[in-house]
Amino acid sequence: MSDLSRRLRILRAATGRTPMRCFKTRGAEFCIKIEYANPTGSHKDRIAVNMIAAAVREGHLKPGDCVAEISSGNTAAAVAWAARLLGLRPLLFVEKRASEIKKLIISSMGGEIVEIGDEGLTREAAVEEAQRRGCLLLDQMSNEYNHLAHYHWTAVEILEQTDWRVDAFVMGIGTGGTVTGVGRRLREELGNTLIVGVTPRGSPLSGSQSKQPDTIEGLSSYAVPPLYQRYGSVVDRVEPVAARDALKGVASLLHETGVAAGPSTGAAFAAAVRLVEEGAIDRGSRIVIVAADSLTRYPEVMRSLVRRVTH
Repeated sequence: MSDLSRRLRILRAATGRTPMRCFKTRGAEFCIKIEYANPTGSHKDRIAVNMIAAAVREGHLKPGDCVAEISSGNTAAAVAWAARLLGLRPLLFVEKRASEIKKLIISSMGGEIVEIGDEGLTREAAVEEAQRRGCLLLDQMSNEYNHLAHYHWTAVEILEQTDWRVDAFVMGIGTGGTVTGVGRRLREELGNTLIVGVTPRGSPLSGSQSKQPDTIEGLSSYAVPPLYQRYGSVVDRVEPVAARDALKGVASLLHETGVAAGPSTGAAFAAAVRLVEEGAIDRGSRIVIVAADSLTRYPEVMRSLVRRVTH
């Protein structure tokens, strides 16, 4: 076995097999998959490993090469971690609004950060810069191996951990990889699982024409991702959630279940609770939600929770 193959096996073995915690609350059974138990603290470790491993297998990457990604933070950290272990040079284009904690994590993993958005580079300029440096751009928004990581990997774990009973799967739409990958596998295996995508209020994914959609970090506010365009037909309904309700969802998850998840997970929980209250999901149903990352990555969200408690 080559050294590169050995390192790929190490990456795969280190990732996944995350725990699931189930709680009965708000009229349903909520099963939360704790994806922030992955090495760099989010479900994006799965797609980083899968995308990079595929590029290595297909001859697009070898040790010493540059690999690039455009990310709001979590994927950048995951790519930096995986790339460094494989002897690659990670170049990460990170949104300027990403939390300082996320940027610190990326740097600590050995990633070179170039900021985009606001006064940083535009996305188009980032693509050009990656090409100029001779880097392979993974492009999580359209990379098939993002979707397949969740189809072949995350979904299988969910099926095993729930004894093959999932009444509804509720997931925020960022790249669209998780909701479509897990959703497609659950639909094929179980047949009648309700697949719900969650998006910020005002997002075009919900059919809105708003020019000022809410912002929920980790979810797509302005564009319909290519992966979602390709596989979105598996999603039964899209639920818009206001940013303030995502925050309430974070607080509810924390205080009712002890799960300290980030805002995209809070949005998914808020949407699921609303669907149960409205009767769109039957009471007593088993609802699976992926806790994509941890609350501790979002200082502003934590400050908002402190203000809610002290006022």
